[in-house]
Amino acid sequence: MEIFVDGSVGYDSNPALADQAESSWFSAYSAGMVKQFLLTDSLILDTVLDAVYQDYWQVEDNYHGQGRAILSYPLANGLILPSILGGVAAYRDHYVEAEERNEALAGIDVSVILSKRLTLGLEHTWKWQDYLNWAKPFSGRGQGRNPQGGTKSGHKKASEPEVETAWMGSPSDGGPNGHGGGGILNKEQPPRNNLLVHTGLGLDLFLMPSLTGSLFMAYADLDSSLDMESYRQIQAGIALIWEPLEKWRMEAQARWYRTEYNKVPESLIRIRTINQTRSIGIQVIRFWGPLELYGQVQLQDGESPLDYESYTQQVAQCGLSWSF
Repeated sequence: MEIFVDGSVGYDSNPALADQAESSWFSAYSAGMVKQFLLTDSLILDTVLDAVYQDYWQVEDNYHGQGRAILSYPLANGLILPSILGGVAAYRDHYVEAEERNEALAGIDVSVILSKRLTLGLEHTWKWQDYLNWAKPFSGRGQGRNPQGGTKSGHKKASEPEVETAWMGSPSDGGPNGHGGGGILNKEQPPRNNLLVHTGLGLDLFLMPSLTGSLFMAYADLDSSLDMESYRQIQAGIALIWEPLEKWRMEAQARWYRTEYNKVPESLIRIRTINQTRSIGIQVIRFWGPLELYGQVQLQDGESPLDYESYTQQVAQCGLSWSF
């Protein structure tokens, strides 16, 4: 069994991933355990439990916990490793309450060693997301804000031209000419139930003893009980790990997501169509036996056809991790 604990401090320029940012310093604490069981000579069960608490100093906090089990059966002398995945998670957010949810996960994973330098991985998962609170559409973290008014998450009222655009509704959905008093975007909806289906393909490259890299591509499809929040998403990314010295490691990664909302009502088509997200990050780690001292910086940019759906975020963090 391996147990780990982690503590860090940092600065987040935009915790809500909103267009009008409210920054905050924070401290984060996490703990977890990993345990492997050899059920037979070939059947392996790996279990993981972990929890994270993020204490924002200027805004409200969030925390989550999860448990996962991975059942694996090596084939072809270990060159092929198929696995079955399962897990549960809970997320609570006192800053953006629309994000609070419980989750269940199931999936399959296959890892194939192609050569001494190449490993191919394929994963397909189903994630059920049970949201806990009533919320206006697109009011979650990184989802922009409702342009008709503010929320507890710190999203501020939009400018007049944005309000006019957001009111593009028909009488049947409560638009400005109907009787709903503000359109569907201005009304809280019942807690959502979502199914997120994700398929990913990854390639690990062992370029040299001190340098490894990975490439990944993925496709995700979200089916939401609130139709206008359903989407299709393409994901791509690259990562590099460099160990220039015995006790030093540097990790860098870049990711790109393209999200297309596929069930937006025609009367609200100007509200949301295609969003893109880009992020880059770098982390430096120094090892002292079971201790790791690390520092990291991440930049993220969300781009949308509407200004109030776009955002930028910069996060800097340093901390200490201990495993035993």
